[in-house]
Amino acid sequence: MKTKLLICLSAIFLCFTPTKSTKSKVKSQYRKLFVGATTVNCSDDGKEKCMMVKNSPEKNWEYFHDEIEGFEHEKGYEYQLLIEIVNFTEDLEEDSSIKYILKKVISKKAVESTKSTNNMTSIAQPINKNRVSEWVLTDFIYKNNGLEAKDFEATLTMDFSQKKVFGQGPCNRYFGTLRHLEKNRVRFENIGNTKSSCNLNDKEKAFFELLPLTRSYVIEGDKMFIYHGSELILAFKKR
Repeated sequence: MKTKLLICLSAIFLCFTPTKSTKSKVKSQYRKLFVGATTVNCSDDGKEKCMMVKNSPEKNWEYFHDEIEGFEHEKGYEYQLLIEIVNFTEDLEEDSSIKYILKKVISKKAVESTKSTNNMTSIAQPINKNRVSEWVLTDFIYKNNGLEAKDFEATLTMDFSQKKVFGQGPCNRYFGTLRHLEKNRVRFENIGNTKSSCNLNDKEKAFFELLPLTRSYVIEGDKMFIYHGSELILAFKKR
């Protein structure tokens, strides 16, 4: 039982309504969340309506029994959200609770009214492994802080045929090896970089520390999202 509980705790959103035993263990974290176009009955008496959510396109939809502070669901639209999971204490209670806060609406897309949320599938677009894939950094999440990359440019190039990853950081160029495991699972290894100094060294240090944490990617249109396990750590747009 202890092993199963730990697995559940390690995959946030695998259990969307935490019990008291899980609430005390969840720290403030950022997650990307897919929200379906309709709400559905999610209680035996039919009085409770829930959003349908998942944290990755290839996952199954699940009931979301809570609210997301700052987010208003509009029927007929699918959303991709960046949310913060906050562990907080009610004024008159000692037990901790979890709240979800909207940080950013990544996308909002209208869907056909006849489309059933329960049958919806979102398929991650594959990268053509015979071509070089080039991206520009838009956001990164470092030590639970969501940061936009508007005041500096960093790029990422994945060359699957040569098994190389390289690009330009805020100050320095970097390079390393790309290990493709299966489907959308990759790792960036042996990362090295040039040693020039600039006024963005702190952000560059964070960026270079996140690159080796890459475990998988999801591509949607002209955007790519990179994950460490279930944690969103980097976001890019097509160059």
